[in-house]
Amino acid sequence: MALFQSDAREALRRLAKGAFASSAERNEALQAVVSAGSELRARDVVWMLFRPDRALRDAAVTLLGRMRTPETVDVFVAECAGKPEAALRAAAGVLIGLGIPGLEGRLAQLLAAGEAATHDAVRQLLLAAPPSRALEPLLWQLAVSARGTDRTAFLDRLATLELSPTAVNRWRALARDEERAVREKALAVLAEGDPDASVDLIVDELPRSSYATQQHLIGALTRVAEGRGIELADRLLPLMASGDAQTRSAVLKILLAMGNRAEVVRRYLAFSKTLAGWARDRALESMKAFGAELVEPAVELLRDPDRDVRAAILAVAGAFPDPRVVAAAIPLLKDPDWWVRILAADILGGLGDPRAVPALVEALTDPESRWAAVEALGRIGDPRSLQALAQALKDPSAEVRIEVLLALRNFRHPKILEVLQRVASSDPDRFVRGRALELAEEVARREHTDVAEADRLRAEALKAQPSAGEPALNALLVATRNQGASDLHLTVGEPPIVRLARELVTIKAEPLTAASTEQLVREILSPEQWQRLEREWQLDFCHYVPRAGRYRGNVFSDQKGVNAVFRVIPEQPPTIAEIGLPPHLAEIATYHQGLVIVCGPSGSGKSTTLAALVNLFNETRHDHVVTLEDPVEFVHPFKSCLVNQREVGTHTRSYARALRAALREDPDVIVIGDLRDNESVALALTAAETGHIVLGTLNSTSAPKAIDRLITSFSVEEQPQIRAALAESLKFVIAQRLLPARGERRLVACFEVLKATMSVANLIRDEKTFQIPSAMQTGKAAGMQTLDDALRELLRQGRVSPETAYLAAESKKEFESLVSGEFLESQVFL
Repeated sequence: MALFQSDAREALRRLAKGAFASSAERNEALQAVVSAGSELRARDVVWMLFRPDRALRDAAVTLLGRMRTPETVDVFVAECAGKPEAALRAAAGVLIGLGIPGLEGRLAQLLAAGEAATHDAVRQLLLAAPPSRALEPLLWQLAVSARGTDRTAFLDRLATLELSPTAVNRWRALARDEERAVREKALAVLAEGDPDASVDLIVDELPRSSYATQQHLIGALTRVAEGRGIELADRLLPLMASGDAQTRSAVLKILLAMGNRAEVVRRYLAFSKTLAGWARDRALESMKAFGAELVEPAVELLRDPDRDVRAAILAVAGAFPDPRVVAAAIPLLKDPDWWVRILAADILGGLGDPRAVPALVEALTDPESRWAAVEALGRIGDPRSLQALAQALKDPSAEVRIEVLLALRNFRHPKILEVLQRVASSDPDRFVRGRALELAEEVARREHTDVAEADRLRAEALKAQPSAGEPALNALLVATRNQGASDLHLTVGEPPIVRLARELVTIKAEPLTAASTEQLVREILSPEQWQRLEREWQLDFCHYVPRAGRYRGNVFSDQKGVNAVFRVIPEQPPTIAEIGLPPHLAEIATYHQGLVIVCGPSGSGKSTTLAALVNLFNETRHDHVVTLEDPVEFVHPFKSCLVNQREVGTHTRSYARALRAALREDPDVIVIGDLRDNESVALALTAAETGHIVLGTLNSTSAPKAIDRLITSFSVEEQPQIRAALAESLKFVIAQRLLPARGERRLVACFEVLKATMSVANLIRDEKTFQIPSAMQTGKAAGMQTLDDALRELLRQGRVSPETAYLAAESKKEFESLVSGEFLESQVFL
């Protein structure tokens, strides 16, 4: 027997060292080992399981199958250390397959022994072994006690097992775990294995989950949606107020999976009415992303008996360019509710479908929706409506005639220019004539032609006499507007002068005397304003001419007497598209806190840009906007926002005083006409940090210089705090200049855009603002553009000349190749 054992051990030694010349010798040694049978122990054999030689592993399986003792477990665990993952996985599968009695208990004892090496070996074994119900308690033990990736690795093993009631409870507990990876693994398991019983948990965790996990949860909720119906819809609807677009889209996908879509969308709309304005807008915007799937329920709800439902679905129906929407919206032009009629006209105009033309022409007789019908017909531009619109030019209301003119300019018809010229020469109202002339010039430019007798029409506008009792200055102001000038100058000893683009043009009239200038100005000032002028020798104010708009005035005294300058303010607040702001800046209206600065030199159009941003909020949100201006220029009508406009000097003593009060007036948006002192800047930063969006202007020639000016206006001791506040609150800095348009006597705005990305915020915080220009160069993908970038875009569009771009550029060398050598030589001597 001893000799036999000696032969077996010699064979084991040779096998362990690979000391055999051929497979035949190896097989002979294996035969000797297998024949030894019960004479061998587990420690003699286990090592063979980890060898790549299949014959060795098969022999080990045969031998260990005879042993099946707890010693096998101990030896196997000890042998695990340092083994490759593939070898360990194969060996662990064999060990589990042996069916050793008490295997799980022995592994538990080894885990509890407290030795680090043994603990790690058992952990490796369990990760390598195929999951089984027997090992489940140990896997849960390690899943709870492990950390980081090991924990999720054990959970991955457990996720392959069939769910038991005990496991379901454990997974539900993990679904609220602090570690996101653990939480999402648990949610994914429950979504696949137990969605119906875990609905509430899944809904609660949906907003916190990543996109990949959300897809699991959406699939699970979609599967149970039909059985749950409206009950689940009501559970999901509060998530539509989420600030995360991904969550809102996820909810909408689930809602659309339900059977009765019209009822679901109806509840959706009813719920949206309970939200704050901005949250309601977000919820409705999410609907638009699913247009094709929502057309059918939207069309059904356009016939709903509830006025609020009809109005709400109209707010999103325009995003669905579907013939069914047009057919359903046309009857709403006769809806009993005037607001629904207006919305229907707006939707039909936006969709541009000619089928709506007869119904819109009929709507011109409705005094409440006439405006919307005129605008819609203008947007469609169908020649069939021209006769009806021409009849509307005879309306006694000047406002109606102007609205028709605005619609007519959109038509591509040879008679449009002729009609506009006729109105410009014959309308009884001077403001209508001026507006017709502006539109005629716009159409003429579009069609590459000229306005007939344009000089005569302008001259007649300049000679317009005021009506009885009206200040004589009003006629000059209206004439200034009608000829497209931006400013009117009244100077003692000179005729009236207007500014066209950047040129000053003298009106053919008698020079003004000190007495006549004083008389012209005094007629439009109140007694209180005149007293202030006499006391302070200068006055800023705003003057309104009925049906001819507003004008910002500055009156001052010099050695000759009283002088004045009047800036023409467009009659309607501009849009960001009209002034040429980059379209992506519309994202400003999505912010609910932060600071946006508009900067530029005096006369660069900062007030106009600020008005365009306020108009953007007014059209896209449902907020309270408080503006602080000196003076109030653009008047913002109610669209979607409540806008309170306060004038410094008339309604409040100072910007700082008004800003401090504004924080107690429940504002969402605060607009500051001029950040002129430290107190105003500090209060603006406070407002931006406490949940308000603050828009303000600053006199600075570039975006980086605006940052420096804000910071350096404070003492050295205060600057670190201001830097931190500015880095936290700043969203955008928009710097602008006005440049002469190419071939036209008008100005074009050129915008530099700085976006407060994380890197820019760090530069501000770390006193490295000198690096901001470089950050703007590399931040184009984030929406930034330098002045030179903007100039290149204007050149590409043909809106400015190369010479103009060269003179305005920061880096002139980049523009030298675009201008002539003669021009460059002329600049050397300037």
